[in-house]
Amino acid sequence: MNEHEVRGDRGMDTLSILTTHAPDQDRAALGRAHCHAALRKRDRRQRVGRVPPRVSWRRAVEPAIVGALCAVYLFEVLSRALQLYRF
Repeated sequence: MNEHEVRGDRGMDTLSILTTHAPDQDRAALGRAHCHAALRKRDRRQRVGRVPPRVSWRRAVEPAIVGALCAVYLFEVLSRALQLYRF
């Protein structure tokens, strides 16, 4: 880009009017307060030795059911392929 192109470029003129943005002081303070509260809560849990949550039956059984259905589907696909190609 030469000097003439820089002077006639509207994009460069637009860039010169852009300003930097800083967060609103109240919102920034609120965000920091939320972060500090979360960190304090995490530290308290680590010091106390938090009891792991109970595993619900849904979280334990659902993956097994889905895995079984996937295995059945895969078996059916393979058996149909064997029938089709007569192995």
